[in-house]
Amino acid sequence: MRIRTTVAMLLIMLLTACSAARPTDAAAPVTAAPEAAAPDAPMPAATPPPGAAGKMSPDMVGKVSPVPAFKGLGEHFNIEIQSLGEQTSEGMRHSVRLIWGMGTHEAEGTVFYRNAPGRSMPGPARGAPILLEGTLETAQGRKAIRVDIVTERCTDDADRAHPQRVKIALQDETDMHGCGDLAVY
Repeated sequence: MRIRTTVAMLLIMLLTACSAARPTDAAAPVTAAPEAAAPDAPMPAATPPPGAAGKMSPDMVGKVSPVPAFKGLGEHFNIEIQSLGEQTSEGMRHSVRLIWGMGTHEAEGTVFYRNAPGRSMPGPARGAPILLEGTLETAQGRKAIRVDIVTERCTDDADRAHPQRVKIALQDETDMHGCGDLAVY
């Protein structure tokens, strides 16, 4: 079957016109013109200020924890830490949940991040361990816990790489060592 020249030319022009449209034009939401907005309303920033992407703003320094969230695991233990966003006289407050002893023990509690003694800047020094201390409510009663998180490549028993190492010292227990993943701002 042979297509006539005129029909072929029309099809080529139609395909060319369709392929020339940018997908972003079709997907862009329809917004009101700037004149339609309230005169006092600030215009939203199209992009963050230079250098701001992926960083905390200066007004957040010392107010947010260097440990927003952490999940760690090792031989016979799992730990989860979550910042509660509270600054207290004891430090920045976090909830902690630890399962150890091949799952036979489970406890929850509170740990605090404190700035290193003598350090004027909030947060840990680059490369320094992050230290959290507090207590767990266990079946045997309240126990002191200390969690050290170090940014250092670590490979778990399943040969998966993690960016942090973790050491857990729990009162009356053998120290636990493993790997983990620290959420960052």
